[in-house]
Amino acid sequence: MKRKAIEDLIKWKELNNRTPILITGAKGVGKTYLAYDFAKAFFEYIYYINFEREPLLRRLFKSSDKIKTNDMLSEHFHLNSENIKESRILILDEINCCIEAMEIMNAKYLSENFDYIIIISSYPVSNEYSNNILKLPIYPFEFDEFLRATSNEWYIELISTHFKTNKKIPDIVHKELLELHQLYLRIGGMPGIINEYLNLSSTVNISEQHSFLIGSYHDYILRDNSDSDAFKMNQVFDSLILQLMKDNKKFQYKLIRKGTTHSMYKEAIRKLSDLNYIIKCNRISSDHLIEPLKTFENAAWFDEETDTNFKLYLPDSGLLYSKIVEEYGSSWDLSQNKALLENYVAQSLQAKHYPFAFWESDSMAKIDFIIYKNKELIPIEIHENSNTRSKSISVLKQKCDFPYAVKISSKNFELSNQIKYVPYYAIFCI
Repeated sequence: MKRKAIEDLIKWKELNNRTPILITGAKGVGKTYLAYDFAKAFFEYIYYINFEREPLLRRLFKSSDKIKTNDMLSEHFHLNSENIKESRILILDEINCCIEAMEIMNAKYLSENFDYIIIISSYPVSNEYSNNILKLPIYPFEFDEFLRATSNEWYIELISTHFKTNKKIPDIVHKELLELHQLYLRIGGMPGIINEYLNLSSTVNISEQHSFLIGSYHDYILRDNSDSDAFKMNQVFDSLILQLMKDNKKFQYKLIRKGTTHSMYKEAIRKLSDLNYIIKCNRISSDHLIEPLKTFENAAWFDEETDTNFKLYLPDSGLLYSKIVEEYGSSWDLSQNKALLENYVAQSLQAKHYPFAFWESDSMAKIDFIIYKNKELIPIEIHENSNTRSKSISVLKQKCDFPYAVKISSKNFELSNQIKYVPYYAIFCI
């Protein structure tokens, strides 16, 4: 299951002044698989340590003497001159469990034995250790990666071409892609769960796999935080299904329990966001849209300490799909479908590394997402079917300039009156 991020690792490998590279992301997004897949393709000798599973190996990094550390690693891995340094790669997994090993990130600490070092962490790493190294955040599979994993990669170029030309895809292919996209929403983008589907050629076990992953998130939250913080973090996480089922999907503290406030839960939300267990989308005001360069590049439109206007999404559409079925059964209404689609778009925009926000105007108009791309604003509306009528984009046009707007729906490709109509399955092209 090839990831697009492997291209970033190849570019890193070819750098002259190479530092270790740090791969981050939530549990289950395939960080270790990506690192190993890359290592197997380009290196003869792979050396791997997982500090979470092998805590005793922290002893290898206890010494502040670089020479001694290199000697201990050489002895541990039985390194010899026959396997030259350029053919070796070292993978240090869950480095957050070994503070001592983090020192290697800002210096050529292990240069005697290794030119290539991949560091993996499921937790945020302080800038004290990671400020001067390359960072590679990993997210769940995008839809094009899902197509490749399920042997449907021939669709990718077709979708990309029609996205650029705005010409309709033949109806029979359009319907096939909508069905494949529905399958993707149900399975989600977690590689282990996609692999489960491929092994069984069935979705029969998918909900169970999602429940197991969500359960592991709860377990890690309990393990790594104080009782009070863990309780609040799990409360926020568990409230998301209720938050997203509302017509107005802005986060409401009262859905956690009566009497809760922003000051009580802001730290829990920040920690969940840092762990990539949630996706946060802040509200942007009309005033801030006037200067998008200043606003988005400096994140000037919100104050994390005081701003209570935001939405929270799950990190993967498949997790949300299974939670909806668990809570509401297999019959669907428009609110559930809108929640799933909105979550999917948030997940896709995050994977593209776009700064994004949502906008609303006096309850008269609202835009699901506004992204900042190529120094311009692009508004994005999501529709549950092929009916894309809305006045919101016209209202927004009176507030700020943008080259075009995007309407996402089950409609085929089209461009009309500065509106780019994009089917659900083509979000990866935006």
